Amino acid sequence: MKISIAMATYNGAQYIEEQLQSFVDQTRQPDEVVVCDDGSTDATLEVVENFKESAPFDFFIYRNEKNLGFIKNFEKAISLCSGDVIFLSDQDDVWFENKIDIVEREFKNSSAMVVINDQVITDSNLKESGATKLDNARRLGYSESWFITGCCTAFRSGWVDLICPIPVEIGSHDIWINRLADMLDLRKIIFTPLQFYRRHETNASESEVSDFRKISRFKLLRTYGLGDATCGWKVKINRINLYSLRLREKSEIFTALVGEERLAWALKSLELERNALSRRVEIVGLPRIVRWWPVLNFWAKGGYAQLSGLQSALKDIIRP
Repeated sequence: MKISIAMATYNGAQYIEEQLQSFVDQTRQPDEVVVCDDGSTDATLEVVENFKESAPFDFFIYRNEKNLGFIKNFEKAISLCSGDVIFLSDQDDVWFENKIDIVEREFKNSSAMVVINDQVITDSNLKESGATKLDNARRLGYSESWFITGCCTAFRSGWVDLICPIPVEIGSHDIWINRLADMLDLRKIIFTPLQFYRRHETNASESEVSDFRKISRFKLLRTYGLGDATCGWKVKINRINLYSLRLREKSEIFTALVGEERLAWALKSLELERNALSRRVEIVGLPRIVRWWPVLNFWAKGGYAQLSGLQSALKDIIRP
């Protein structure tokens, strides 16, 4: 397999050299690295250009004429890769020396289109927190399907035509890439951590599972509370529509990969989730004093099975 790394950069001079060096230190080095810079104003380009002079693999640097934003910058880097497998890389992490070797073997031994690995959360100086991102997700009660992080993601080149163009309305490229694969059972999780995930003041991700400190369900409740969630639900509905549209637009290719039955199941699941969220928006729009009956009716019809069950039903009754 030819291995490519797609790296999107923006003002990452402080940490990027360590990440680049971790590519060199791999027991199975990449065949090429593609860096797309989104208009850095610090020394990022100087660092990567200096690295290129001694890189032991093909190394390409592109500078965007205008700022594209991280989603479209990653999309551009992906489109410029020529490998059979494309790894996504942030500019501030450090990969363990066996990462590429382990992920490549997973692709060789499975039919997965997307492979994602766990990572150890550290502070800015790479001091370990004692937790991994998947550990935190489990501690909060999230399912493995919820575990998504771009810097731990790799995928086959055949996945590119299915995910691109990446709609900016989806919020994040990694969610788009991983969720499409997960709903079609084309994603494989490597539970062994294969890199450090550096937390610092300029991280793009603000997810609670990335927190360096110990987390709990109580903290999650305190953070998100029982406030008005309808705006978030409407965003989810719009994103579900984007997934459904892409599955239908590329239905012939998806069918060739997973079969008609699996594709139909994925589309039906999205429809049920969309309908459940739409009904939830309607319910919480009612006065609380009359809300209990629609909630019970929706519960009896299995509507909350698409959500968090009893927990979601109780929240909808008591939300202001």
